[in-house]
Amino acid sequence: MVAKGGAKLINEAAVIHLKKKLIKKTFLITPNVPEAEVLTRIKIKNSEDMIEAGKNLINLGAKNVLIKGGHIKSKYINDIFLNSKEIKIFRHRLIKTKNTHGTGCTLSAAISGYLAKNYSLPNAVKKAKEFVSIGIKKSLDIGSGCGPLNHFPRS
Repeated sequence: MVAKGGAKLINEAAVIHLKKKLIKKTFLITPNVPEAEVLTRIKIKNSEDMIEAGKNLINLGAKNVLIKGGHIKSKYINDIFLNSKEIKIFRHRLIKTKNTHGTGCTLSAAISGYLAKNYSLPNAVKKAKEFVSIGIKKSLDIGSGCGPLNHFPRS
């Protein structure tokens, strides 16, 4: 929805469609901070704002929300998971690297994989975040610019 550099990848009509039709049909949405800002029109500066935005997305019909906090400048990243019954904060230290291309897609795919292995959703998120963190720590410095995380690290 929003590129790493901040450019919108979909138009306003698509955003309206997402909010009115698609969000309520999902099991889990995983917006990053800029995407959550577009969907909720809430300026997100901290974890409290992320929780407010997450509640807003629940009110739009999302069953579960994971707002990824990597765009908030800090030594620690808070990813906020919530639904109508619980709020969990996954806090981890920022890993300094330019090689983070594909982290959002990898995280979503890993969550799906852990759900397929019968993990509860919060545990699937936790395990997927661990997988992505290892991939970032052992990322591949390929070419110039933002390189990919490593999907096959030896831990």
